[in-house]
Order: sequence, then C-alpha cells, then structure tokens
Amino acid sequence: MQIGEAEIAALKGDYLGYELFTDAEKAAIAWAEVLTLKQYHGAPGEPPRSAAAMAALKEHFNDAQIVEISLVSGFFNMWNRFADGLQVDLEEDPVMDLIQRSATVSKDDYIAFMRDCWWNHEDPDRSP
Repeated sequence: MQIGEAEIAALKGDYLGYELFTDAEKAAIAWAEVLTLKQYHGAPGEPPRSAAAMAALKEHFNDAQIVEISLVSGFFNMWNRFADGLQVDLEEDPVMDLIQRSATVSKDDYIAFMRDCWWNHEDPDRSP
C-alpha cells in the first residue's frame, strides 16, 4: 500500500473506519497504538486493550510477524522519545526530498544471502 495524505489523515483520526486499510493493517496499527500508549496495562480508568488487540493480530499474523510488528513499533517509540528528549528537530521537507527510497531486496536474494552467511559453514578452526 502506498501511504499518502489520506492514509496519514486516517491514522490521526478513525483508522479503524478507513476502508482502504485492510483488517490486517488495522490490527497492526491497533497493536502499535497499544504499545505506544502503554495500554497493555490499561489507561487511567480504562481496562487493558492488549488482549483484544493481540487476538486481532493473531487472526492475521504468525508469531514471528507479531514479534516483528512489536519490534518495529518499539523501535519507533524509542526513536521518538530519543529525538524528543534531546530536542532533535526533524528535517524539513526539502532535505527529506533529497533522500531516495531504499532498494528493494527480493525474498529469494535475501534467503540466498542468509544461507551463505558464515554461521552456515563449517569452521575448521572451531573446536566442538
């Protein structure tokens, strides 16, 4: 999915009612929101939302994917707290426009690379 102004506006508003997000995308966004707002313990006066959000995630993603969604969400939460805490200004649009999109790596190329990594080869100098 391409993210445009409409999708960003939906994220700021009623993303669950936005028809262009799939149910899987809505579940991932809801989980990121639970982690970001620390709603796994429940907000003041509100019950925890983590059980329902996790159940929705499990309808669409396997355990490894859920870990990855959680890790990415946690990373961006850390980055936001780091940048905000140190008052790091975000780059303005003209600077951001100079950054090109990263290259796409095919699944087959990635698998071939990982299979060829050092840990997949016998090390004659390594004792058992």
